[in-house]
Amino acid sequence: MDPSPRGERFRFLYRQSEGTIDRGAFWRASWPILAIVAALTLAWIVVRPREARDLAHEGLLDWSIVATYLYLMLYVFALFLCAVAQYFVCAKRFADLGRPQGFAGLALFALFVAGAANWYQPRSEGTMPIWLAWIFDVVALGIVAWSVFELGFVEGRKR
Repeated sequence: MDPSPRGERFRFLYRQSEGTIDRGAFWRASWPILAIVAALTLAWIVVRPREARDLAHEGLLDWSIVATYLYLMLYVFALFLCAVAQYFVCAKRFADLGRPQGFAGLALFALFVAGAANWYQPRSEGTMPIWLAWIFDVVALGIVAWSVFELGFVEGRKR
């Protein structure tokens, strides 16, 4: 364990839900997480497979595909860690606003459900229309917009 004040601050912000933070601390704690997610996502967009593989004309084992999916596994793991860290930051901010800390997981859950709907729709063989995935997207974006407004712009308790 890091006994330094910096280690304590990291633990307070990203590893526990107790306490409160103001909107300035919310933005300062959120930007590193968002920067990591953006950088990892841009890397995935660059390396992701573009088309289906034709095993009749390609070898069964392609090391670039192995590396691509290894990166995908690490990317998803890192996204989950970033989501947990962001949850704790949001929980502290909701507590400062006098709202239930459980709201902190609402935006993350909405994004997860929307992502699942967008993944499932092309694989549903017509049982899920595309407009239903769009509804999930709109609801998720609405919840994220509400959360950002509440956490980033509404004045909290007076200190």
